[in-house]
Amino acid sequence: MAPSDQLAANNRASKASGDADLAQAYRDLARGEQTATALEANLSNLESKLDAILAALEARADPQTFSSITTAEAEGPVESGAQADGHAEAKEGADKDKQKQKEDAA
Repeated sequence: MAPSDQLAANNRASKASGDADLAQAYRDLARGEQTATALEANLSNLESKLDAILAALEARADPQTFSSITTAEAEGPVESGAQADGHAEAKEGADKDKQKQKEDAA
């Protein structure tokens, strides 16, 4: 076989092999897309079930209690002026106790 004939045969074999590899890659890609679609459907189904469970639990809870809890969580702790002053005084007292302990230890 002449070198040019051998080169042409190698090119044809490489092209056929490349085409087969490309076809296999497309098949793998299609299978992956099908798997992803099935997973998305399963996740959507699971999400609907979780939503239904959550709705049932919320319906069982006392609506008044549930709404007041979520409102309190959203607003955060609220202190009156007296409560805030009491916390400040307690902190000052604790600081004084620490200072006295340091002096006694020295």
